[in-house]
Amino acid sequence: MSNVHRSISHVMVLLQRPGDGWILTVRHRARSWHSPGLLTVVGGRLEDGEFLNEGASRELAEEVGIHVAPDRLRFCQLPHFHAADGERVIGAVFAVPGWEGTPYNREPDTHVELVWVDPAAPPPDCHPFTHAVLTHFAAGRLYGNVTAPELLGGEGR
Repeated sequence: MSNVHRSISHVMVLLQRPGDGWILTVRHRARSWHSPGLLTVVGGRLEDGEFLNEGASRELAEEVGIHVAPDRLRFCQLPHFHAADGERVIGAVFAVPGWEGTPYNREPDTHVELVWVDPAAPPPDCHPFTHAVLTHFAAGRLYGNVTAPELLGGEGR
């Protein structure tokens, strides 16, 4: 019997608050299949035919109502996540240090609230992948492996 692994391309956007650089996160509803009650950064899977920056721009508009052209997003990280269930996620993370408008919850059926967090000290109710993305961003790491030991509170690579 072979071990089947599924790889997913994921885009994430770190919307940075002016002044303190904190990052906008969304809290998922308790019924979420992948992050019940947990905070995640804005993002999601690529749609058919999208480039990474296009998907990130779309997710930002869809989730929090902020419109930023894809070419204005700044690439900042490539995390590779290995979940215990065999799912593999390769993420492209883009930072947005400046924008116009006020973020709001555009997906109330999916998200309960928006929460600004310090990327250097993410709260304990962040999804483990989000926690790693935030701490890697705060440390200036462009690449990070997110593995089972890191998810269990041990050291990441």
